[in-house]
Amino acid sequence: MNLKLAYRRYRREFLSPLRTAHGEWRQREGFIVRVESEAAVAYGEIAPLPEFGTETLARAADFLEHWVRDSIIMPSALPCCCFALTAALQESRLRQRPLARDYAVAGLLPAGSAALAAAKQKVAAGYRTLKWKIGVQSIEEETEICQDLLAWLPRTVLLRLDGNAGLRRRDLQRWLALLGCHADRIDFLEQPLPPGEEASMAAFAADSGIALALDESLNAAGSERWLTPGAWAGPLVIKPLLMGNVTTLLEQLQPLAGQLVFSSVFETGIGLSQALRLADSLPPMGYAIGFDTRVAFDDTLSGFGNGPLLPADERIHFNPQMIWNQLAPLN
Repeated sequence: MNLKLAYRRYRREFLSPLRTAHGEWRQREGFIVRVESEAAVAYGEIAPLPEFGTETLARAADFLEHWVRDSIIMPSALPCCCFALTAALQESRLRQRPLARDYAVAGLLPAGSAALAAAKQKVAAGYRTLKWKIGVQSIEEETEICQDLLAWLPRTVLLRLDGNAGLRRRDLQRWLALLGCHADRIDFLEQPLPPGEEASMAAFAADSGIALALDESLNAAGSERWLTPGAWAGPLVIKPLLMGNVTTLLEQLQPLAGQLVFSSVFETGIGLSQALRLADSLPPMGYAIGFDTRVAFDDTLSGFGNGPLLPADERIHFNPQMIWNQLAPLN
């Protein structure tokens, strides 16, 4: 197959710095790749997150300089590059896409005390699952805010907490003591402890009755073991753009669909479209997707509207070239 290959870089400023247990995040950068064959044009997105074990932006840029001259290279050691290219190449060869689905979206709350006002807005907008990042302020402050949240939230709304691998064991014990009193209101607690402490997290989950999800563990060394059926009992938070070859990933995820929570890395609409095309190819999943990231930027690169539902019809009519045309050529 004769291919024409090109790529462009994007840089997006967060409207407000994103605060997590890893620190503040002010800017999102990545690349959009374009693959043109005789039959089709397809796009992919490279959105590195080195703190999750991926290649750096500089390493991706170095690879792309070589890739446009020699398209036979497939960067298996560069998971973000590999996902983008395999997804784009797969799309360029498909005669028919998988049937698109509607997806319920979990509303993302800001860290700290601003979460309560944001939760009221999200619930009014129709969100039925909310996600709140913890491990940013002191545990005393955050548990008090959490109690206020749970006291206000309608019982029809689930709360999902994300520790971003930043909690200590004694803090996790305090969180589980609190959440255990509201177990029917808690969707799950995401990656409270660092990779390598999965055995401890499994024990905490079994003792508390609160589901603990893996996230950072799925992108750390030895992560393949957690994508083996039966290896982990709780939810598995999947960030597809960080996880390598899309064909291999599809095979790994097929038997785990009931545990999967697809999640954003603050990608553009092109990466979001790729991630959900993968989700469409899997059996239906039971968790709201973590892609309430479009309001984080004041630009037109997100490609989709905001709301508690990402409808199939909007995805079907998405045109990735609109994003490509906004970016300055590099090559």
